[in-house]
Amino acid sequence: MSSTQNNILMEIAPRFVSVGGPTVHRLMPYAKKRMIGPFIFFDYFPATDFAAGEGMEVRPHPHIGLSTLSYLLEGKVLHHDSLGHKQLLTPGDVNWMTAGSGISHSERVPPELHGKPHRLHLLQFWVALPLTQEDRAPSFKHHEAASIPRLQVGDADVRVIAGSALGKTSPVDVYSKLFFLDVQLRQGGTFEFDPENQELAFFVIKGLVSLGDKEIGTDDFVILEQDSSLKITAVQDTQVVVLGGEAFPEPRHIYWNYVSSAKEKIEKAKQAWLDGSFPQVPGEPDIIPLPTQK
Repeated sequence: MSSTQNNILMEIAPRFVSVGGPTVHRLMPYAKKRMIGPFIFFDYFPATDFAAGEGMEVRPHPHIGLSTLSYLLEGKVLHHDSLGHKQLLTPGDVNWMTAGSGISHSERVPPELHGKPHRLHLLQFWVALPLTQEDRAPSFKHHEAASIPRLQVGDADVRVIAGSALGKTSPVDVYSKLFFLDVQLRQGGTFEFDPENQELAFFVIKGLVSLGDKEIGTDDFVILEQDSSLKITAVQDTQVVVLGGEAFPEPRHIYWNYVSSAKEKIEKAKQAWLDGSFPQVPGEPDIIPLPTQK
């Protein structure tokens, strides 16, 4: 195990943001800690019931320099991108979209749920690309729930959603060293994990855990010190996600939906979205405009 355990670097409270319908709990980006390994953005859509005619309607928007990771817990989401992929995301599935040099996409209520009440529960992350992959060709891959490795680790039921951990590797084709785990514990159960000097954080989706002599509850996002391993015990039946990875040697710039090691690439992408030369989602002209400069 690492030399220390459960040393908290910081706790992050969510900001509440409206994004195409649902109210999102935004945990990253955060001014005092820009990245956790390669993870640079984290939105959590808590379990929400929508009336008929309501729900997620995120119009086409662009990305560069990152991969998006969408992990659905409840409901359905329709992904549509500028490469022409249309993919329904169902519970337990993972969508992995790599923007590279540029991709745009929309995320919407699928047609079969139009006019019906429905429920949505979703986690979404941006994973910055390493320098050698920043300008790669864009791509999209869907991974069904059954393809995601699942194992029992002591008291914990664990799914390795992305990256490698606990002797398992997810089929999601990541481009840097990282891990993203879905951990479920019954009351009284314990989960231990040594990130082997990678950066590490965890987020409580539901329940309550003890971290040493401290209790961490629902919607809490905790980042541990660099050399710390994790040991949590469930005070209640609990679901947490554990994420992190190897820190990049150089910083990343983030503007709107763009991530890059070079501000010049962001400026070029901004202009391309303004003039329409950026890749567009087929048949969806109602795009999200570039934010007004202040």
